[in-house]
Amino acid sequence: MSTIQQVASLAKVSVATVSRVINNSAGVSEKTRQKVEQAIERLKYQPNAMGTFLRKDKTNMILVLVHSVDNPFFSMIIQGIENIAHHNNYNVLICTTYGDRSREQHYVKMLRNHYVDGMILISNTLTLDEINELNTNYPLVQVIEYLPESKAPYYSVDFYQASYDLMEHLISSGCKNIAYVHTGSTQIISHLEKYRAYIDVLTKHNLPILSKTNEEYNFGFISAKSVAALLLDENPQIDGFFATSDLIAIGIIDELQTRKKRIPEDIKVVGFDNTIFSSIYNPAITTVELNTYELGCKSMELLLNKIEKLEKDIKKDHVLPYQIIVKDSSQK
Repeated sequence: MSTIQQVASLAKVSVATVSRVINNSAGVSEKTRQKVEQAIERLKYQPNAMGTFLRKDKTNMILVLVHSVDNPFFSMIIQGIENIAHHNNYNVLICTTYGDRSREQHYVKMLRNHYVDGMILISNTLTLDEINELNTNYPLVQVIEYLPESKAPYYSVDFYQASYDLMEHLISSGCKNIAYVHTGSTQIISHLEKYRAYIDVLTKHNLPILSKTNEEYNFGFISAKSVAALLLDENPQIDGFFATSDLIAIGIIDELQTRKKRIPEDIKVVGFDNTIFSSIYNPAITTVELNTYELGCKSMELLLNKIEKLEKDIKKDHVLPYQIIVKDSSQK
């Protein structure tokens, strides 16, 4: 592998001159520039990208922190982020944390050490003080999950109203004994707002609250199936399930089919996020479209705004519209 010193020697110039050519700096004659470029080509020299970034005090790299990439809900957000980043000559570094705080802190150091120009948080375990401190010193945007008390801007949806509408849909479809199933973190804003809507709608209609526990389960199909089994054993009168994601809804439906329950005739099920799961499963699952791709695009545009300092006063809360998509799992 050739070095910058070898390039300088072949072109018969100083290392500083080679550096100026590489960085397209002024003060280099066209004749000298051509000599250096010819030497670079002949030696197949590749400049150290990190060194170039540090000299420019900019990396054109942004960091995205996400719990995992196996959920298609997150992948659509990332696609939106990458699309806007690509069109603005930025690269995207996607780091999965799996809810591991030490792993998360390791990646956050990349922002603190200026290896990236900004960070988008899709899911995280950062405290309010940590997010506020990072937001004060670095370009930072939250997307979907956010801390409402923080000063960092975010793009999300109205989880409460979307869940309220979904619960009203179940009740208007004839459900009177509705269970709520959530797996994963119980501290995230999406769950807190969904559960609040669940309680409020049932209270409004004077219907029983069957899901009162705030116990935390691992996210996924298996956990959802297990939680549904527990609820059905305790409340055989259940005629509706509100699942906080499409994947959870699939776990519930699998348990219902194991018990020979007909969907939607015996029990209706609704999910959330309008991922591919809601369409390919049988029956197709009623769900909520959150415009995840657009959320990714908008969050990246907002981050670029902060990086480039295009606006002094950036609005904190950005909420995109949602849509209830009624499918087979909750038809009357």
